[in-house]
Amino acid sequence: MDSERKIRELLSEFVLLHFKRPVEADFRDLRSALLFCMFLDWFGLDNPLGIYILDFYPELLSEFHLWHRTLGLEHFSLSFLPCC
Repeated sequence: MDSERKIRELLSEFVLLHFKRPVEADFRDLRSALLFCMFLDWFGLDNPLGIYILDFYPELLSEFHLWHRTLGLEHFSLSFLPCC
């Protein structure tokens, strides 16, 4: 019984290390890239999809706040964004 539990814990850790953490890291990277692409025009860059995502901006401002906090910025320096 004890060896079965140890094997289950070992397999669980294996799955966590080799599958779950890399997928979570890729998800964070893709999320950051998506948010950056959606706010390109707010950074002064041309955004070819800007007209298609106008409806998402009010909902994404809270996500933008969480995103710049994960980048290590306590307060976002651009004054035209209603954040912080």
